[in-house]
Amino acid sequence: MNVYLQRYLGLDEERAFDRPTGFPSLKTLEKDYIRFLLDVTGRNRAEVSRILAISRSTLYHKISRYGIGDDRANTSAL
Repeated sequence: MNVYLQRYLGLDEERAFDRPTGFPSLKTLEKDYIRFLLDVTGRNRAEVSRILAISRSTLYHKISRYGIGDDRANTSAL
């Protein structure tokens, strides 16, 4: 299993899946994973798009759709 998903779900290698309740949707996972990659790469969108193997315009579209803003810009607006 992907290490990111393991950490996200709080799982260890031996855990069995008895029932699927409480698991996040694919949309939620995608949004959180993009946010995670932006944090890890220092908000380098070109690098994130390479990691995800998508175009930068697709990444910008997903960032806009999920409302993942630049945290620095959001704090200055307060």
